[in-house]
Amino acid sequence: MSSIPTIAICVIGALHLCFMIGELYPWESPWIMNLVRQKWPKKLHLSPNDTDFVSMAVHNAGIYNGIVAAGLFSAAYVGSPAFHVQVTLLAGGIVAGLFGAKTLSKLVIGQAIVGVIALAIVWFHGR
Repeated sequence: MSSIPTIAICVIGALHLCFMIGELYPWESPWIMNLVRQKWPKKLHLSPNDTDFVSMAVHNAGIYNGIVAAGLFSAAYVGSPAFHVQVTLLAGGIVAGLFGAKTLSKLVIGQAIVGVIALAIVWFHGR
């Protein structure tokens, strides 16, 4: 596998690491959750119990993003033999980005866009 697909996969892996950090820290109220509450304070109406529950759900998403990042870095390291794993992880990130854009914020579409670019690079250069 050439270095271009490896770089594309690692960029997406780094993006998922950033998501993980935003969703995990600080523990009581993740940074990402605070942004959402600031953007939609009237729509959410979260009680303290709701905030705790949502915080746990956001932490779970952070763990997921860490696992995706680890999978992407591992698949990039293995190279061409992991082509199908690379495609699966990138496609999953695209779907997550589209779902997030529909349910959370249109800004999340950026995740899907960079995922499509990385998938195209891997698909056409990494086989």
